[in-house]
Amino acid sequence: MNTEKGYVAGYNAGLDALDVCSKSRANEKNALAGLMTVVMHAAYAMAPTEEAAEEIITWAQQKALENWIEEKGEK
Repeated sequence: MNTEKGYVAGYNAGLDALDVCSKSRANEKNALAGLMTVVMHAAYAMAPTEEAAEEIITWAQQKALENWIEEKGEK
């Protein structure tokens, strides 16, 4: 599986997870915290080193901010 295909699969799974959280009627902040915890835990568990996991998490955080800025029309 190439990088882009894997990224899109994970992104779509995240959207599905957000939908599940929304339908649960749980507090949004708490649901997001739980979802983010699972994803970051997986990054640490699956990465070859703690540093590699932190690189993935940092990259994802930067990508999320870029997407949000673009969505707001500021870029």
